[in-house]
Amino acid sequence: MDLAIRDLDFEAKVELADPEHPRLELAGNADGTIVAHFAGLILDLHHKLVERNARTITVDIRALEFMNASCFNVFVNWIGVITELPSDQRYRLDFVANPAIPWQKRSLNTLACFATDLVGIGS
Repeated sequence: MDLAIRDLDFEAKVELADPEHPRLELAGNADGTIVAHFAGLILDLHHKLVERNARTITVDIRALEFMNASCFNVFVNWIGVITELPSDQRYRLDFVANPAIPWQKRSLNTLACFATDLVGIGS
């Protein structure tokens, strides 16, 4: 299963080689043209993380210049799916943001308020 998206303006790459440090990297512009593919990738990734009993995943969005509301909602839904897991199977999303891109800080702070125990933010 290829856990990646390569589009003209967007790239998502999952790295699961190190089971202790899974990573999702996003770059470019996440708009309505990729939302279905992005949602599918996140669902596939979620299943892989549960299978591996992951405790956390780094979500690196430093190179993500734009994300529309539909794509950002994929993150919200992802958190919802994680909260439905038994507590011993839940994992954290540790976001790495770019402080030079203002929407990232605002949006991630809102996401962190939504799920303080599941979302971390760094830069």
